[in-house]
Amino acid sequence: MKHVHFIGIGGYSMSGLALLLHRQGYRVTGSDVNPSSRTERLQAYGIRIEFMHKPENVQGADWVVYNTDVREDNPERQAAKDQSIPLFHRSEILAQSLAGHKAITISGTHGKTTTTTMIGTMLQDAGLDPTVLVGGEVPQFEGNVRIGQGSYAVAEADESDGTFLRYDPWIAVATNIEAEHLDHYRGQFSALIGSFRTYLERVPDDGLAVMGIDNLHLADLARVLQVPSVTYGLHKEAMVRAEHIELMGNQTRFQVQVHGHPVADAILSVPGIHNVVNSLGAMAAAHHAGVSWQQSARSLESFINAHRRFQVLLDHPVMIVDDYAHHPTEVRSTLSACRQRAHGRVYALFQPQRYIRTKNLWDEFVEAFGDTDVLYLTDIYAPAGELPLDGVSGERLAEDIAKSGKVVHFRQDMFKVAEDVVNILEAGDLFITMGAGNVYLVARDLAKKLGARGVLDQGM
Repeated sequence: MKHVHFIGIGGYSMSGLALLLHRQGYRVTGSDVNPSSRTERLQAYGIRIEFMHKPENVQGADWVVYNTDVREDNPERQAAKDQSIPLFHRSEILAQSLAGHKAITISGTHGKTTTTTMIGTMLQDAGLDPTVLVGGEVPQFEGNVRIGQGSYAVAEADESDGTFLRYDPWIAVATNIEAEHLDHYRGQFSALIGSFRTYLERVPDDGLAVMGIDNLHLADLARVLQVPSVTYGLHKEAMVRAEHIELMGNQTRFQVQVHGHPVADAILSVPGIHNVVNSLGAMAAAHHAGVSWQQSARSLESFINAHRRFQVLLDHPVMIVDDYAHHPTEVRSTLSACRQRAHGRVYALFQPQRYIRTKNLWDEFVEAFGDTDVLYLTDIYAPAGELPLDGVSGERLAEDIAKSGKVVHFRQDMFKVAEDVVNILEAGDLFITMGAGNVYLVARDLAKKLGARGVLDQGM
């Protein structure tokens, strides 16, 4: 029985992979900086976790697993190297785990977690008992991994560090391509597009490349790929399309068409046109795995998305929502869904993530908040090791957004925002927190404050 040690075991992808190996019979240990719901779940399975990175944690390990965020000077990574313990990137272990399955991998700048969750749910509802690894907490999977006994495995494939090229997918899904994570690609967008082409061309003759061609770059790739493929989206040339779209508050009704012929009527239980598009890609992948269009449509009606993907914390009479959106395209799509759902004003608190992303996408961020009535910004949330950049701050971004006439407030202490809005929200208003950092804590704080005021009653 091999002993596998995970550095940073509490991350979404790392914790899911650790549990998968544990269930496969490996002895698993790990370390992280802070406890979380994911580390608590692993500990409940008997996995020992140390909450400090120190050399002795790797003692006796046969393998040590790290991810891209674990630097070379990490004491555990260095100790493994000094002791000649084999070091593996997370993606190498995932590739090994997927090798015994018909692998369905999902990559793209946006929509990976939602599309992965949808495909996994569709296969689960169809009785195919898939293994699913998701970059988020999914209620129907009771966490971020579902361990099944079927022949299918569904997993996110990360393009940000190029590790999606380590997998051999039977079905490869690409949701979209945008100029993100270019530091890994030497600043060359063309290199990122080329990597996506390589990723999609890895599918075998009986497999399928699934591409969202509302994205121009994927539309271009779809014309030149030499592997079995299907396209999806709202684009008139998409093979799998949505027609007759009706927005109905928290639901969206639409007709699924394949090559212009109706195959199913769907009601999607999460708002937003972007989620309609995500569902088309999921249905196309599930169909190739043997799930009927009608069965997939039934799954959408009861679909529950991963936490922090338009997660409704309070529904009435004020709606409090939290979302992981941290890229301008995601922000625009999420706020459009807010406008669809709200009966009153839309309030948003945005926490930018990473100095380099904020700098590179500055102009896009300035224009991304059109669907808000009142916008709050706070400081940039940066991972350990990223240094500030001159002139790049949440306050400066707020100033530039305000030049367009938008009502914008900068709050150094983001928890002050809950105090700002708790007494001004009215029935029908929607308040949302957005970002990949810890901004979700504000949404939870506000939901508690409103609950304490009796806001859950019919009136306010």
